[in-house]
Amino acid sequence: MGKTLSRIIGVVGGIALLGVLLGACGSSPATSSKEPTVVIGYENNGADPEMVAIAEGFFAKDMKGVHVELREFSSGPASLAALASGSLQFMTGIGNPPAAAAISQGVPLQAVWAQELYTTDEGLVVRNGSGINSLKDLEHKQLAIVVGSTSPFEVDTAFRNAGIPASSVAFVNMSPPAMVAAWARGQLNAAYVWDPAFDTMLKNHGHAIMYDRNVERQAPIFNLAVVNSNWAKSNATLVREFVQAEQAGVTFYRQHPQRALKDMAKEAGIRVALAQTELAGFRLYNLQDQLGPDGLGTGSGVKDSLVTVALRSAATYLLSIHQVSSIPQDMSIHVNPAYAQYVAHHQ
Repeated sequence: MGKTLSRIIGVVGGIALLGVLLGACGSSPATSSKEPTVVIGYENNGADPEMVAIAEGFFAKDMKGVHVELREFSSGPASLAALASGSLQFMTGIGNPPAAAAISQGVPLQAVWAQELYTTDEGLVVRNGSGINSLKDLEHKQLAIVVGSTSPFEVDTAFRNAGIPASSVAFVNMSPPAMVAAWARGQLNAAYVWDPAFDTMLKNHGHAIMYDRNVERQAPIFNLAVVNSNWAKSNATLVREFVQAEQAGVTFYRQHPQRALKDMAKEAGIRVALAQTELAGFRLYNLQDQLGPDGLGTGSGVKDSLVTVALRSAATYLLSIHQVSSIPQDMSIHVNPAYAQYVAHHQ
């Protein structure tokens, strides 16, 4: 679980096809004779208060006068294509790199809720006794990463901060299960990966020399909830109610942690113990957090909020590796705290 397809940078290849869909942006979903349907897409990101909102039925409860359809997506390209076409109104659990890629391709979306920031759920684990105790020690050694994930984004930022040329490290592309297997055989000494593989290797004669949180000011990794911004213009009340349901999930988790953990585990298909481990590696955001500088921000602060920084830095990285041909000059117009502000002021 942990870092799912919502965070895969390879989404860019899929959304290259979105140009043919953009003309349909903002179209309404199919409606019944009784009430219109609002479709909320989500990816299985493991332990997350949103899974509580799904399990407890908060979206259907809070979003009035519509039929709420929850649709699970297994890939970023499919969800972003649906968002662009207007057949999907909301997408949740999407990482800022694929969101930035979609924005750069012209998909009309805005971040309206920051679900969580990755802190210690992912990092660089090295084998005890390997002689690797710092980033500098990785020069001329192998480092396993998942090519196409956000790990290269984090590693590249960390190496630049430390003044280490990335070309001096031998990167090996491996899946998390393959990393765990190679580690168990003693064939791997260093990997940048996320839970549960990260935690498994830490417990098997490993230690961490960095986490996502070490580069969060330059390369923060979020799971975000975004809305089709064309549709949102004429459906502000529903967007506010969506935000209210997201907040209800966080509140329920804090008030009823044991039941909430069971909800998360059931919805994500994982053990409760793993849900607890994953949650420990996130910074969870409530309604008030959305409006602070480490969330969406407010007013003039949106331009430099951490969510805006996350989208801007991810877009800049994608441009540097030629995954997108251009990026917006002002990423802050794709971060909208107005809905969260309204809910906060009318509680």
